[in-house]
Amino acid sequence: MEAKAYFILHEQDILEDIKRLVIADSPSHNKELLDLCKELIQSMFYEYFNMKATEYAMEHNGNHLRFEMGQGVEQILMIGHYDTVWDQGALPFRIEDNKIFGPGILDMKSGLISAIWFFKYVQQFNLPLKRRVVFFLNSDEELGSPTSRALIEEEAKKSIAAFILEPAVAVSGALKIARKGTSHYLLNIKGVASHAGNNPRDGVSAITEAARQILDIEGLNDFDKGTTLNVGMVQGGGKLNVIPDEAHLGVDVRSVTRGEQERIDDYFEHLKPHDVRIKIDIDGGINRPPMERDEESEDLFEAAQEEAKELGFNLEEAAVGGASDGNFTSLYIPTLDGLGLVGDGIHAKHEHILKDQVVERFALLTNTLLEVVNE
Repeated sequence: MEAKAYFILHEQDILEDIKRLVIADSPSHNKELLDLCKELIQSMFYEYFNMKATEYAMEHNGNHLRFEMGQGVEQILMIGHYDTVWDQGALPFRIEDNKIFGPGILDMKSGLISAIWFFKYVQQFNLPLKRRVVFFLNSDEELGSPTSRALIEEEAKKSIAAFILEPAVAVSGALKIARKGTSHYLLNIKGVASHAGNNPRDGVSAITEAARQILDIEGLNDFDKGTTLNVGMVQGGGKLNVIPDEAHLGVDVRSVTRGEQERIDDYFEHLKPHDVRIKIDIDGGINRPPMERDEESEDLFEAAQEEAKELGFNLEEAAVGGASDGNFTSLYIPTLDGLGLVGDGIHAKHEHILKDQVVERFALLTNTLLEVVNE
């Protein structure tokens, strides 16, 4: 049976699995809820395959999972995360016409279910896998993958290609062939306090220094190269009659290329205050490297595009500004991102998937994987 026909036959079961996972709230900072969600995923693995995923125990984060099927020497890697940005009870699960709403349903619990049903389809029909398929699920992607990055990179080094189950581009449904890299910096500025009325010249304003630094940082934007810097947090001062001796700036940086990312990182490493009486301490740095477009990743997209044609729809590629764990895998192997579901509202209260595209995207993932695994 063709994958699409199989998923049409089991569409209600698929939708029920998506609902089961979505209503299991799993905010990134809540280990108790993350572990409950993890246990649900493990129960699905056991129910469908009579085995559980390998667990990587974490002290403060949810445990990471690794599931494997196939006997080949070479390895194909799928990656998804089960943590979300939503606190418990923040969003209800609901269906309105063609839209299914819920916390993390698009980003990216429905994508996790698509991977589980790939394995279910392979097992149901005893399909051969010339390469091993490894499914890695982490619990801290929304935090920047601080405890899972090393595990992800370890798996990437053992693999020949990576498929990331993040959602497709909103509206267009395009797959993601390139992503910007991310860096974050926190500037802690220390000045000298004094009475603003009696001794204004004795003080050195940390806020004034912060204002000058903001203008310098804004000047580093290079839209032609895709390099953007955003001062998204400013704190400082307090009492109006005191020259402020403390200020803080938080900066988000996005870069298309590693060269640009390193240029900005070098700037912050050598940043100096305008006023020599000011002290600036800088925390942070590069988080995720850019996922740059390359020929081998284009080959993966073309394989997916061909499968989409066979399924009766057109598929496009896109470069996006957001980052994912695909940024890590792309350092080592060809990576194709956006193979999850189609919808809109990531990190927003209207987060949803489109019901009429669930079967189509499940079939796209399954057919593309089988093509690459068995080529």
